Amino acid sequence: MALLAFASCKWDKHSNSNPSENPSPQATPAQDALSRIYETKTVVDSITGKAFEVQRPVDPLSTAISKDPVSIPDAVKPKPVPLAPVSPQQQRIVRVLTKDYWIVWALHKIKHKGLNRINQGAWFKFNPDGSYQYGQFDKTIGNGAWSWEYRGDKAILLLDSEMVGDDREWSFLLGSDEDVMVWVGTDRYHTTDTQCKLQNLIQPPRNRQEMGFQE
Repeated sequence: MALLAFASCKWDKHSNSNPSENPSPQATPAQDALSRIYETKTVVDSITGKAFEVQRPVDPLSTAISKDPVSIPDAVKPKPVPLAPVSPQQQRIVRVLTKDYWIVWALHKIKHKGLNRINQGAWFKFNPDGSYQYGQFDKTIGNGAWSWEYRGDKAILLLDSEMVGDDREWSFLLGSDEDVMVWVGTDRYHTTDTQCKLQNLIQPPRNRQEMGFQE
């Protein structure tokens, strides 16, 4: 994930004016946007019991899918790597993930009401070459690189987006009919309080009505 560097404001040491008479430095638009993208959360280490603060994404799926959307291109561009499944199980997972479009049908984040409606209709298109596109309804938000791995007994999906704040990591479960998938956030981005259900469709819905929901 790219790090954004900001130039610090300085007082002119040769100025005869009193610093107290000068206005306080104002946050730049980029700083304002960055504070909108990430939030500080206090978590407790399960082993030591010590509390510490972490930064995590404000929005469950994307900074562009929000009551206050914002988009900042990442200076470091993702580098997709083609998938090379070996075992039959790995081949099945890649085949299912790269089938058509995965549409977010329902989303739940603990203690955050109203996010389900905002995020419904988000979609992800995973490609065998390791690239992916994502958006919502008829809008494309961005591109990125994706991969997956086993971590213990869990299958983990890793998303590296071209947009700041949209990198994600999800543990995922595929339905036996291969048309439904469930995502649960991981400790990497401190999103374990978020889960969503996705449905596989040939094309993304253009609006909520096409999903069977009221506008």
